Amino acid sequence: MMELKSFKKLFLMTKVINSQFELSDILQVFVDAIASEITQADLVGFFLKQPDGTFTGYKGNKMSIDITELLIDPQKDAFVRDILERRASEYIGDTNIDERIDDDKKLLMKIQSILGIPVIVNDSIFGVVFVHDFGKPMNLTREQIEVTEAFVNMVSVAIHNIQMFENTKNLVEKQQLLLDATKALSKSLSVREVLKTCFHYMKRATGSDEVGIHLYNEKDRTIEPYHISSVSVTEEEWKNRHREEIKLSIDKDKLFYEVVTEKKAVAISDVYADPRPDHRACEMFNIMSLLIIPLVAKDRVFGDVVIPTMSVSREYEQGEIEFCQSIADVTATALANAIHTENLDYSVNVRSMELQQANFKLEGLVKELEYLNELKSDFIATLSHELRTPITAVKGTVDILRKEVLGKLNDSQLDLLETAGKSIERLLNQVNELLDFAKMENGKFELSYSEFDFEELIREATHIVDSLINKKKLELAVEIHAGGDKTMRADRERILQILLNLLSNSIKFTPQWGKITIKAYMEDNGMTIEVGDSGIGIPIEKQKNIFTKFYQVNNQINGTGLGLAISKQLIEMHGGKISFESSEGEGSVFKITVKK
Repeated sequence: MMELKSFKKLFLMTKVINSQFELSDILQVFVDAIASEITQADLVGFFLKQPDGTFTGYKGNKMSIDITELLIDPQKDAFVRDILERRASEYIGDTNIDERIDDDKKLLMKIQSILGIPVIVNDSIFGVVFVHDFGKPMNLTREQIEVTEAFVNMVSVAIHNIQMFENTKNLVEKQQLLLDATKALSKSLSVREVLKTCFHYMKRATGSDEVGIHLYNEKDRTIEPYHISSVSVTEEEWKNRHREEIKLSIDKDKLFYEVVTEKKAVAISDVYADPRPDHRACEMFNIMSLLIIPLVAKDRVFGDVVIPTMSVSREYEQGEIEFCQSIADVTATALANAIHTENLDYSVNVRSMELQQANFKLEGLVKELEYLNELKSDFIATLSHELRTPITAVKGTVDILRKEVLGKLNDSQLDLLETAGKSIERLLNQVNELLDFAKMENGKFELSYSEFDFEELIREATHIVDSLINKKKLELAVEIHAGGDKTMRADRERILQILLNLLSNSIKFTPQWGKITIKAYMEDNGMTIEVGDSGIGIPIEKQKNIFTKFYQVNNQINGTGLGLAISKQLIEMHGGKISFESSEGEGSVFKITVKK
C-alpha cells in the first residue's frame, strides 16, 4: 500500500500535469517527476510507438544521452516483448540473472536493473516508459513501482484527454474548412475557378501537393485528364502521357470502372499489391498509393479527384476519406453548374424570380413587424397612461390615510398602509419605466438640459436610498472628487434616475452587512460615476444580455427588466456611455460617463 506521502506526491504531480496542454510538456513533466520525485533514477525515458511496431525515444529526464537517437525493436528485445504481450509492467532487479533485455542496449546504457511500464491509451499501446540507473542497480521498492504505475495511469488519462481535445479541434477545423470550401465554391462561376478552389481545399484536407482531376465522358465511357496540381510532373506532360500512352476507358480499367459505376471513393495504400490499378501508369508517375474520389452531383458522375502518394506508401484513414468526399461533393455541384452554365439560364431566371418573391415577402414581413412593434409601443404607452392615473389616485388615498387626516389608526393599520404604499410606489416606478420605454421606442423621448451641481446630485441620490441602505444594514462609502468646477449641464432628473437605478440594483443584489461604494469624479471633459457593490455578481453567461430590454438576471427579484436598458439609452442620448465589470460571488461595478 502506498503511504500518505506518496499519495500527496502523486496528487501534486497530477495537478502539474493537468495544467499542461501539450503532449511534449506533459511527458517532460512526467519523466522528470518519476526521476526526481519517485525513483531517483538516472534515466527515465518515454518511448513512443511507431507504425512499424518499433519504439523511438521521445522524452527523457536531463542526462548525457540523447534519447531521441534510441530505437527499441520488440522483435530483438524479449523484455519489451513481454511488456507488450502482458500489457503490464516488468521489473528486472538484476540483468545478469534475467537476460531478457537486448544486449546492445544493456551494454550502451550500463543497465543492471530496469523497470518497464506500458502506457495504454484507449486500450492501445501508446508508448513504453523505462526507468534505470547507469552502472548500478536501482533496488526499487514495491511502493516506488506502484507509485510509478499510478503515475503512468494518470498520464494515460491526460494523453487520452489531449487526444479527445485534438479530435474535437480537428473536427471543428474540418467543419470550418468544409464551410469555407462550400462558400468559396459557391462563388466560383467558371470551371477553372471551381478546380482551383477544389485544389486549394483538397491540399489542406490531405496535406498533399499532388491533386489531379479527370472529367468523365459519359458517351465514350472514358476518363480524360483535365487539370493537375503537382510538384512531380507538369500538367502538359501529364496530359501528353494520357493522350499518347495511357487510355483510360472504364471498360478496360478496373479501378476507374469501380469508382464510376459504384460512385464511391477508393483508397489503395499499395497500388502494386492491388490488382485494380494500372500498374504501368503507376510506375510511369512513380505512384505508390492512391485515393480516388468521384465527383457526383444529381446522381451523375462528372469526373474524379485523384490524390496520389509518390515514392512512399500511405494509409488513408476513413475519416480523411469521408472528409475529402464531402469536399468532392460540393466541388461536383459547383463543377456541374459551371460546365452547364449555358443550359441553366432558364433555371437561374426562375430561381431569381423565386428569390425576388421571397424578398418581397420578407419586406412585407419586416414592415408588418415594424407595424406590430409600433402597436406594441403604443399599447405600452397607452396602458402606462391609463394605469398611472388610478395608481396615483390610490397612492394619494393611502398617503392621506397614513397621515391620519381622517382619524387615528392603530399600529397594525399603519403597517398595512406602509406595505401598500411601498407596493404602490414600486408599481408606479415600473409604470414610469414602461412609459419611458414606449417614448424611447417611438422616438418621442426628449431630454431637458439644465445646469446643476454635480456634488449635490450625488448627495440627493444617497439621501433617497438611505432608508434602503439602513434596512439591509449595508455600509455606504462615498468618494467625490469634484475639483474646482462642480457645474454640469445635462438632464438632471434623468442622470439622477440612472444613478438611483444603479444604486437600487446594488442594494437588491447585496446581502445584509455588505458594502455599496460610490466613486464620482468631475474632470475637464465631464462626469464619471462608479457604483460598486459586494453582492452576488452577474454570472458570466448572462453578462452579454445585461442591457437587453426585459431581461432579468434573477427572475426571483421583482422588476420590469427595463432599468438598465433605459439607463443605457439615456446615457447614450447624452453622448456618454455605461459599462460594467462583475465576478460571480464577488460583486459588480457599474460605470457611467457623461461629457460636459
